Amino acid sequence: MQSGVFMNRREFSALLGAGLFLGSSSGHAESWPGKPVKLIVPFAAGSSPDIVNRLFANELALALGQPVIIDNRPGANGITGTAAALGAAPDGYTLLYVNVGTLAINPTLFPKQKYDPLVDLVPIALTASTMNALVVRPTLPVHSVQDLIAYAKAHPDKLTMGSSGTGTTGHLSGELFKEMAGITAVHVPYKGSSAAYTDIAGERVDFMFDNLLSVGPYAKDGRVRLLAVTASQRSALFPEVRTLQETGLKGYETISWGGIAAPRGTPQPLIQKLQQAAEKTNQSPAVKAFYQQTGTLAMAPMSAEQFIAFVKREQDKWAALVKRAGAANI
Repeated sequence: MQSGVFMNRREFSALLGAGLFLGSSSGHAESWPGKPVKLIVPFAAGSSPDIVNRLFANELALALGQPVIIDNRPGANGITGTAAALGAAPDGYTLLYVNVGTLAINPTLFPKQKYDPLVDLVPIALTASTMNALVVRPTLPVHSVQDLIAYAKAHPDKLTMGSSGTGTTGHLSGELFKEMAGITAVHVPYKGSSAAYTDIAGERVDFMFDNLLSVGPYAKDGRVRLLAVTASQRSALFPEVRTLQETGLKGYETISWGGIAAPRGTPQPLIQKLQQAAEKTNQSPAVKAFYQQTGTLAMAPMSAEQFIAFVKREQDKWAALVKRAGAANI
């Protein structure tokens, strides 16, 4: 990624001085929002991002005083929906859900994509994060991470590792696991995690990594066996399940995170109002209850500069893994 990223305060002041934002901006900010706001979610209806954002949109609507309508635009690992948001008018009425995939992984996974998310989007808020989890089919004769590693080494190239798609955090978490554990497994990518869970239940896939929000229901009813989580700390949802670091993979950590952005050029007064509304929404009782029930963690409010710095660190981490895994689409 390039260093000239989201428009900062200095750049905004320069634009004001150049007369590129005229006096109507302040009047627009005072009357905004005067109609429903659209939130583009670049993933399918029913997916984990969609579930989270529907609740968030309901609460954000209360904070803004206008409906917030979800517009699902799935395709190409989030590129389709992101491109749609970038083509919208920067008037505060089109927002975009962004996450670790669209901001941190895709630039390396799809080096020919026609936009730079850190240049062409304005940050509003990082809202929540969730850890991934390692699960195996219930009939696989392993009951711990150490068992899985030993089994894989005793059966080289025999295990299959499912994922919700090439370049997803689940896929890359699995590649990092294989690398650090010194094992091999055949990657089987699916278009979404539902099909992968079907094949785990059908004993056609041996193990996979997926976000805890998706894993939870399958683990609770025994359709998968949960072996470990990928964060540096255990999940309050499954406190008995160890982290991969605790199992001996020192330094292993991956998390998924998401937030809200707007097209570049959205007036700063509107961005500030959206930031305040997003922070209020993230602290609402309904959202906090959902986070607690699903093992999701609210992210602390960040300035634009902190947002950028966080994403850059994530880009560096995931880019290295994408390249080592040979997952980039050249």
